[in-house]
Amino acid sequence: MKKSIIPLFVFLVPLLTAAQVGDLPRSTPAEQGISTEAVIQFIDSLMAVPETQIHHAMVLRHGQVVAEVHPAPFRAADSHTLYSCSKTFVSLAVGRAIDENRLRLTDRVAAFFPERLPDSISDHLAAMTVRDLLVMSSGITPDWVMRNNNTDWITTWLAKPVKEPGKKFEYDSMSTFLLSAIVQRVTGMTTLQYLQSRFFDAMHITQAEWEESPDGINTGGWGLRVQAETLAKLGLLILNQGAWDGRQLVSKQWIEQATSKQMECAASTTPPTDGNQGYCYQIWRSKWPGSIRADGAFAQYVVMVPQEELVVVINSLSYKGHDLLACIWNQLMPGLSGQPLPAQPKWQRQLDRKCANAALPTVKGKKNGILKKTFTITAQNQPTLTVQMDENGKLTLCHEGRTMPLGYKQWTYDTSSTPAPYTIMAMNRFGGITAPYTTAGTYAWTANNRLEADVQWVDWISQRRYVIELRPDATAHVTITDNMGKKPTKDYEGHY
Repeated sequence: MKKSIIPLFVFLVPLLTAAQVGDLPRSTPAEQGISTEAVIQFIDSLMAVPETQIHHAMVLRHGQVVAEVHPAPFRAADSHTLYSCSKTFVSLAVGRAIDENRLRLTDRVAAFFPERLPDSISDHLAAMTVRDLLVMSSGITPDWVMRNNNTDWITTWLAKPVKEPGKKFEYDSMSTFLLSAIVQRVTGMTTLQYLQSRFFDAMHITQAEWEESPDGINTGGWGLRVQAETLAKLGLLILNQGAWDGRQLVSKQWIEQATSKQMECAASTTPPTDGNQGYCYQIWRSKWPGSIRADGAFAQYVVMVPQEELVVVINSLSYKGHDLLACIWNQLMPGLSGQPLPAQPKWQRQLDRKCANAALPTVKGKKNGILKKTFTITAQNQPTLTVQMDENGKLTLCHEGRTMPLGYKQWTYDTSSTPAPYTIMAMNRFGGITAPYTTAGTYAWTANNRLEADVQWVDWISQRRYVIELRPDATAHVTITDNMGKKPTKDYEGHY
């Protein structure tokens, strides 16, 4: 690894930089040995993947950000929930605790929670180790509903039947939750607090929140909320084998173990896929030789190719995650060179424009429909839905405790203390997360009597589409669809 990959930071900059935008050094693709045309093709290919919204994407080489795109209404300073991409941060915390002799891979899980154990402890439960949790081979069959209806996740999980641990890969976010609980038990700090003191302070990461269980443990396997640039820093730290700005934040030995294949995770195929290259310590192997990734639902990625000193960050709402990874392998990787390339001003101008002007589409249609006044839709067993339109065509939608301004042919921002819609239904799922939540909305009348609105929670991940059809007899049909789903979340008749 070249020494140039270690960024030098100016820590005396006032809290203007608390948003952490622009912390990392910037360069151009050509200066860092990447074809600018290839970067353009990569971004175009990301944006063209079906059933996908790109929220943030960054490309780094040799420690330099060479391209980044934050399509409106998303902005570089917005945090983003990571789903299972959170797991890789837990791996760092476990590695640092091992470095500090607070923990060992061979430690038995049961020993950390004597007060949470069932009356009778099986041999398999007694044998389960920290390493078994790291490689998703606890021996406990995953139960993704348990967290939704229990307040004591540790006791409930440890009471489940246990097969022989260490033998079979069964992906389970509760295994990572147990790791987070173990970190808290041995350090006296939550995993987030421990990361802040051991990693984030040194890396100038000040904007981070993590969901908590009902008893105040960071959820570990999901729920971390950070900016895209923080994910870029994670990638650089791993590429730099645990070192940051001349300090070894976690041992090189841990990074080597944590990024090495530790467990088979799926049957081999020809050609290989990104899902069957093996599992490390809360990190996945990818199909490009030597590549690894942090990986979360709806395509949250930190992809690292160590031999090329390459990091790619993607935050999105996508049902085609492996197609997004393919954009890296098919469009970006062929454009890499072992040395700087001649300046490409024409392509660089095109790339700059593309990144600056990137935007998700607004709703297409007319500014006004058959009504220009306020109307309220009521329906049995449904919350009231109110639309207010002033004389200037400014429209506001009020629903489920949220007031959401909507722009015509543009995104209009607002904040609300009401949490965003969320696909994870774990109890206390917004514990540890600070309000307000920022929405951006757009609308159009797609027919004289049909209003459509698109709302994005830009500091979360959620998206919601409203389709409201008003009929002459004062009845209304409302369809609400979350996260580009194929089936509506709500579909009902009402009156206005």
